[in-house]
Amino acid sequence: MDITTIKLHKRTKHSLDKLRLKRDSYDVAIQKLIFQVRHENLKKKLIAGYSSLGKEDLANLNEWETASKEVEW
Repeated sequence: MDITTIKLHKRTKHSLDKLRLKRDSYDVAIQKLIFQVRHENLKKKLIAGYSSLGKEDLANLNEWETASKEVEW
């Protein structure tokens, strides 16, 4: 495993201290934050994607309903 050193402001380190569990390393704490951010971003993208699909589906439904009314049964 490659290891590197990063510099943090003291306030950032204190914030990480508050977020991490006593047994967690800083690496684990940062990995958890990265996972949470990625999860939130994916969730937002999925919501946006499904919302746009829903609008397209609704438009298609309205188009078909209009066409159905024009056809006599």
